[in-house]
Amino acid sequence: MLPAITLRNLPLKLNLFVLETIFSTNRIQWKDAVLCPDSDDSLIAFVLLKSAKSVKYAMQKMNECEISDRIIEILPSTEEEIARLEEELEKTRQKEKETSRSSNNINSSSEDKQLPKDNKLPDEDEDEDKEEVDNIECLPFSSMGLSDAVMRNLERLKFETATPIQTLAIPPALEGCDIIGRAQTGTGKTMAFGIPIVELLLKHPGKGLRALVIAPTRELAVQIKDVIADIIVDTGLKTLVVYGGDNILDQMLTLRDGIDILIATPGRLLDIQSRGRLRVDAAEILVLDEADRMLDMGFLPQMTKIFHCFYEHPQTMLFSATIPTELGKLTGINLKNPVLVDVGATDLTPLEAVSQKVLYLSPEEKEHYLYDLLDHESGPVLVFAKTKRSTERLAQTLKSKGYSATRIHGDIDQSIRTRAVEAFRNGEYKILVATDVASRGLDIDGIAHVVNFDLPMAPEDHLHRIGRTARAGATGKATTFITHKERRTIKPFNVVLGQG
Repeated sequence: MLPAITLRNLPLKLNLFVLETIFSTNRIQWKDAVLCPDSDDSLIAFVLLKSAKSVKYAMQKMNECEISDRIIEILPSTEEEIARLEEELEKTRQKEKETSRSSNNINSSSEDKQLPKDNKLPDEDEDEDKEEVDNIECLPFSSMGLSDAVMRNLERLKFETATPIQTLAIPPALEGCDIIGRAQTGTGKTMAFGIPIVELLLKHPGKGLRALVIAPTRELAVQIKDVIADIIVDTGLKTLVVYGGDNILDQMLTLRDGIDILIATPGRLLDIQSRGRLRVDAAEILVLDEADRMLDMGFLPQMTKIFHCFYEHPQTMLFSATIPTELGKLTGINLKNPVLVDVGATDLTPLEAVSQKVLYLSPEEKEHYLYDLLDHESGPVLVFAKTKRSTERLAQTLKSKGYSATRIHGDIDQSIRTRAVEAFRNGEYKILVATDVASRGLDIDGIAHVVNFDLPMAPEDHLHRIGRTARAGATGKATTFITHKERRTIKPFNVVLGQG
């Protein structure tokens, strides 16, 4: 039986070039792929991989993958699906080769055009271009020359002194520089780009969409909107958040009334733009929050398309808790002499404020130890599971055992997800079970304990998960369950787990 996988719930506008780019970005070794209609609003993809091992790897790597705000279902292909794959490949092989060759040439010429000889990649910057972050003396906001309106809002929020990432990022951002900012979760990255956005728009008044912030998940987009809404009180600026799952017509009607700052997920942004209701190229400032996840979740083709909408280079700022080497591919093309503001550790290291514990267990023991942990924890607990199904199963099991638990994952309607998060935030539930949709953008004070019931896919994901606790100067705990089978492949996680 051929090694093949089937992807369902793909958007109708997806093409083979985008699919191939996603595979390449995630280092999935594939041979051939075909796209076929599956329903009135979705496509199905049959993908032939290079080996049986690639099937398992692809299943792990693309689990919870989101394309155009759709959670993709990925399963090993059945015999009938493999037969259909072979039939379709026979019909379209020559056409695919021509399309792939043409797409590769276009992509190559585009990269060549956008990489001027004097443009530095972040890892090629000279030492003096990198901010020294040791012993940072955090500045009071009153010393940054901010407008009266912004200062009143910061005072109302009881913010007097900037965090390290804000101290280093805000001044060059106010000067119009492109920024790459790295700092651990819960250190104020949103304010680090939110304050400059507001200040620059107030300094140079204008009409229409002028600042665009892009985030990989709906939860993070909503969180960013809430932070920026606090900064723009009494400034006359308007903001809106758009993402898949909400009525697109309502969102377009709000856009018609005039928006200065738009926060969006990539899929919904391109959807609205394709309907002719949004001029992305009018934005003077572009921000990518959690920029590393834009690559991990297969957003790179969408981000490339968004960047190509601009006739003139906008001031661009990328922020993340982790910046992998792959980010250089994106930043090298789309940034101009960026200022690197690095408040994170040189290597992936666990948050100092989080006390970590690792338990090696059999799969059967995991639930027993989870119950024991919950019985001895008085504060709110966030439990991460690997898949949507395991999240549902674990939440239902906890409820049946009498625990106060709710859950969120990508297949749940956005309004239900929002209510679940708010109920957890307000203390109606002690336990929130979630997939990695909650690892970024979930900003809830007082989470006492993060439990990795299932090991995440990558060390970077682990850092984002445990960063949901110990926020804003607090301390927290994290416990990770590792099965004996996973122990053989745990080496890449040793540093982030505090295991040396």
